[in-house]
Amino acid sequence: MSKLTTPKWIEEGPMDLEYKTYKLLQRVKELNALIPHSLMSALWEIDDTLDYLYRYDAIKQTAAVPSIEFMGMPWEDLEMVFTTQEELDTNDIVDRIYEDAIDKFEELHNKCRHEWRDIEAGLKCSYIGTKRHFLSGGFVFISTPDNKLHIYFFNKPSKNFNFSWKDFKMQHIATKQYDEADYFKTLEELNDAKSDRILIKATLDTHTKIDGHAITVINSTIFTMLHRDYAF
Repeated sequence: MSKLTTPKWIEEGPMDLEYKTYKLLQRVKELNALIPHSLMSALWEIDDTLDYLYRYDAIKQTAAVPSIEFMGMPWEDLEMVFTTQEELDTNDIVDRIYEDAIDKFEELHNKCRHEWRDIEAGLKCSYIGTKRHFLSGGFVFISTPDNKLHIYFFNKPSKNFNFSWKDFKMQHIATKQYDEADYFKTLEELNDAKSDRILIKATLDTHTKIDGHAITVINSTIFTMLHRDYAF
């Protein structure tokens, strides 16, 4: 599990209700504007913030659970223990705004899902040539409607059972005007080298902004392909 991150609008500045409410609304507005063109950074922060807020809510709800005696339980020595992976400080100011914050960040997450589905609907990914027998690193060739070819490289994914698509990183190599002859020449060279590299082509019919945006969905889709076909 990744380390719990305290949102900056909670952590920074005076612990004042009016100020914290202002900073919350400001950040929600900024993230809402960020989603349509920088899905990766927006989604990462929204996920981290919801992780924090859900943990905060769990602590508050657990504190509100009635005692064993109140619930009429007969076991005198029974002890209820609630633990979290990390300590989380609570205070009266955040107590008054965290539920509203959850609602607003869930709305942002829903907007991210809509953006994700729009990108995914125009995306097709497949192996180039014969699928390699063994898991290794590889190249991804992404073509977009503006006649550009975006080339990425990925290292061999870890077989750690905690490994997720967010840990799977594709490295940008080049973006250039698509040239069919040059594209197939590159594939021939890779094939002639008898490389064990996995080759994948991705065609994106919409959302030509790749870096920081559509690459988020492509990254997840390719991770899912590799996870399914190579059982890591």
